[in-house]
Amino acid sequence: MRTRLWFAILAVIILVGFTAMSLAGAEKTVQEKGRSVYHFVKTEVMKVGDVPGHVVGVADTSGLAFFGTGEVANLSQKIILDLTNGSGPHRAYFVDTFEDGSTILGVSEGITTARAGGISTFEGKITYTGGSGRFEGIKGGGSYTGKRTAPVVQGGPAECYSDTDVTYTLPPR
Repeated sequence: MRTRLWFAILAVIILVGFTAMSLAGAEKTVQEKGRSVYHFVKTEVMKVGDVPGHVVGVADTSGLAFFGTGEVANLSQKIILDLTNGSGPHRAYFVDTFEDGSTILGVSEGITTARAGGISTFEGKITYTGGSGRFEGIKGGGSYTGKRTAPVVQGGPAECYSDTDVTYTLPPR
């Protein structure tokens, strides 16, 4: 009788151990909303000349990314613009750098729409392309919408914000 009891206890311990190991080794999925607030630090724009108001440009931005977890990261982006009268496609490569040195890298692609007074709205999709530290192996992405509060002009400042809705997975640690 005691032998059976010991085998039952041993079986429970083994089962709990395997369950704990499988949970510890499971992929982690995160879904969160956030907001990025950033400033155009440098803007270079060139008139294309094919139709009135057509410009291409590159902008460097710097700001902060606020995550649903309460964390805040430094945000750096390079944005490529192809706008006619303030509307058109854009593509941005970004790096979010966290206090512990971990990073999230990604690309966002979308459409900018000119509004009255030089203000623009934009929307698009985010794809995570890599990460480091606790974000190494990140996969996923989501969507964003936002607003630029000034027109894109050579050397001109432009304040922006974007709201994100993302889902990503992290490999087991």
